[in-house]
Amino acid sequence: MVYRGMIYCFRRVAYRYKGNKGLENQLGAPSVFREVYMKFWMKAAIFSAVTVPLVTVSCAFALVTYLKRTPIDLTKLTSPPEQTVVYDQARHVYMKIGTPPSNMTYSQIPTDLINAVVATEDHTYWTGSSIDIRSIFRALYVDLRNRQASQGASTIQEQLAKIVYLNDNKTLSYKLQEIAMGVQLSRYFTKQQILSMYLDKVFLGENAVGVREAALRYFGVDIERNPNALTLPEAALIAGLPQAPTGYDPLLHPHAALQRRNQVLQNMATYGYITQAQAAAAEKTPLGVKYHSISQDGWNTHPLFTNVLFDYAAKAGITPQQLLQGGLKIYTTIDPQVQKAVHTVFWSTNYNGDFPGPTQGTVVEGAAVFVNPQTGGILGAAGSRKQGYTRLGIDRIFSNSSPGSSIKPIMEYAPAIQSGNWTPTSILNNQPQNFGGGYTPANWEGPNGPKKVTLQYALEESQNIASVWLLQQIGLQTGTAFAMNDGIQLTATDREHLGVAIGGMQYGVNAVEMAQAYEPFDNQGVQVQVHLITQITNQDGQTVYRPKLTTKTIMSPSTATTLTRLMQDVVAYGTGTSAQVPGWAVAGKTGTVQYSSGLTGYYNWVRNAWFDGYTPNMVGSIYLGYDNSSPQHHLTMAPLDPSANAARIFGDITRLAEAGRSPEQFSAGPFPASLGTANAAYALQTPVSGLHASWNAQAKGVNLTWSAKIPGASSYAVTRAMTGGVGSSSSSGSAVEIATTSKPAYLDQSVTPGGTYQYSVQALSSNGTPLGSPQTITFTVPGGLSGSGSSTGNNLGAGSSQNTTGTQNQTGTTNTTGSSNSTGSSGSSGSNGTSGSSGGSSGSGGGSSGSTGSQTGSGSGTQNSTGNSTGSTNPTGNSTGNSNSTGGTVGNSSNSTS
Repeated sequence: MVYRGMIYCFRRVAYRYKGNKGLENQLGAPSVFREVYMKFWMKAAIFSAVTVPLVTVSCAFALVTYLKRTPIDLTKLTSPPEQTVVYDQARHVYMKIGTPPSNMTYSQIPTDLINAVVATEDHTYWTGSSIDIRSIFRALYVDLRNRQASQGASTIQEQLAKIVYLNDNKTLSYKLQEIAMGVQLSRYFTKQQILSMYLDKVFLGENAVGVREAALRYFGVDIERNPNALTLPEAALIAGLPQAPTGYDPLLHPHAALQRRNQVLQNMATYGYITQAQAAAAEKTPLGVKYHSISQDGWNTHPLFTNVLFDYAAKAGITPQQLLQGGLKIYTTIDPQVQKAVHTVFWSTNYNGDFPGPTQGTVVEGAAVFVNPQTGGILGAAGSRKQGYTRLGIDRIFSNSSPGSSIKPIMEYAPAIQSGNWTPTSILNNQPQNFGGGYTPANWEGPNGPKKVTLQYALEESQNIASVWLLQQIGLQTGTAFAMNDGIQLTATDREHLGVAIGGMQYGVNAVEMAQAYEPFDNQGVQVQVHLITQITNQDGQTVYRPKLTTKTIMSPSTATTLTRLMQDVVAYGTGTSAQVPGWAVAGKTGTVQYSSGLTGYYNWVRNAWFDGYTPNMVGSIYLGYDNSSPQHHLTMAPLDPSANAARIFGDITRLAEAGRSPEQFSAGPFPASLGTANAAYALQTPVSGLHASWNAQAKGVNLTWSAKIPGASSYAVTRAMTGGVGSSSSSGSAVEIATTSKPAYLDQSVTPGGTYQYSVQALSSNGTPLGSPQTITFTVPGGLSGSGSSTGNNLGAGSSQNTTGTQNQTGTTNTTGSSNSTGSSGSSGSNGTSGSSGGSSGSGGGSSGSTGSQTGSGSGTQNSTGNSTGSTNPTGNSTGNSNSTGGTVGNSSNSTS
């Protein structure tokens, strides 16, 4: 090195001399120039010759000192860690990962396997030291040049140290620790002991740790009991796995595994462990691998959960090797009863009928996630059915696809209710229309469905047009911002079009994401981050993983309650009836994604289906779909909408999971079924009609009666305001609620004779929500024994008009004659009608009362009627009546004449 440095210095002198003629001229003569430069570089060369060896020796001494002083815990080698233990939410042992630790001695390991590993992993193992200086400096040079620590351990001692004491963090400090611990191992153990410990602990793919598990997994050979049963080609295949256990996995990548095995055989021939002829013969042997189960393996006892656990851990930065090499304690949120229910439905052939499509060949796949809404802990999960299941295969709880209509409660209905401007009885436009850019969504009923619907019906029966219209009304930005705050991942493209209202998304969602998004509906509007693992500790009791969980408020408690009631309607009367569980309150929403967008073409073909729902103590998301939809593999709308299958799966899992537990109900039940019918929007325009006021002399009160157009009104609020007469201080007064009654009649006895009152009757739903517009009428209380009273009714409804004028003669309390005429019209076109009735009864003397009234709605109408009656000792009566009315409304409405 010193010699090369001196040569380099002299070459620099020559270069400087040739390339600096200007400097030569300044110095005055070539001889002077050469003399100055030669002296300088000679001094530099001599300095290098002296200092470089000193620095090198000093660095080497410091390195050796560091290596010797690095502490090492020998008990981790002499007392190997137990299996990794997984605990459930109650901190009871749920399962163990891997097999009990092996302590194979050097003599128990097949010779071919030992030779194959040494020839491939560290061919100087028997003759070299535990520290490979050349490899160290090569690795350091590469890492420094690339400005990252990418080079792995080199010697078998270093690899064993990394497995036992370190994680896979490739930093320079970790690399030095690998080297140091490798040196320390050589101080306390023989090379035979080190090699046997390494072969006991190295990860070899397919969840196999150590050569004993690998031989069992791939070949069904127990080398601990029968070491001679492993053949040379089999030993070479296992020896080739440590470098890349997944990449050379013979079950997943047989071609790569074959090439790697043959390379190992050539290595053995190169270093004299076998002859070239033996290597060539072995290379012609087929792989001969097959997956063999290992007793006490989590993939045998809890296959679905184990896949989910490993997948979740990997996303949290915890490798399969760390889980499988033992010594860890993993605390989870799993509920054994819920997980058993999920496993039963997704694994048992008894529930094949829950899933659409064939049960053989390529079957529709699915996923399920159930979460505790108060903690966010995953109670049970499955990322696959039994058919097509593979260890560490596709975990569909994290696979994204369009959510279809199951996104509606999150994207538009919750933000609409949260705004305070919309209620379950709000009327939504459901008429086919172009929302811009040619976007014309369709409903599942086709063009013949109702053109306007209640908000309840729109959600209950999954009306696409009304839902898109609602998102347009509340604002696309409002809806998407609400959904994103709820954890739904939306791209910039998603936030630019109304199709997102019904699941039109660039990347879609997954079951974990949807379960978390539905959490706030079941938790007073609060969302807790979904998680499976709460803590991981190592064999020293140190915490190596703990998630940082977030909690945030998504909506108000009242919004959560209203949405829960609406989604109970979905399950009670709408598209989600298959999710019903006897005795339990269930809320949720179905979602169906068409094979082609916009419900155009392949009308009965379905790409995937969802049901997202919850009970008072558990939120669940169910996904169904083929991994790769095609004309050969897709769902259909017959015999069931696939979302009904998803709802049925939710119901069966919930029924099994809640078995033996006392049924629970939400704080409020579903809204009345009548408010979610196809014609509810029309009936809600005039839920109260025919409001009439009369004087009850015997009871000394105003008798109010009316008719109810919809059975959904569970009560009526009656208000009253004095507008004139005796006792009034002004011509008008403030309205005061005087009663709430469940019957279409009320007797008001707290009135003043001669006073004029305006009464209003408002229909209410079961939770007190106003239904439609109120009806009003004005009445004057008689001022004496045989006084007179009059009433005028003024009703404001939507799309109807009704005017009545009547005269009534009364003597005493028993004889009356009177007539009344009424005509009403409503609809998209005007109508005319007349009606009259007359009657008479005997009487003498008496008084008279009359009432006139008018009503206008979203249409318009006028009507006049008159009635005359005469009473005598013979019961006769005459009346005439004339009426004219015209009216019109925008949209489609019912017509009535009364």
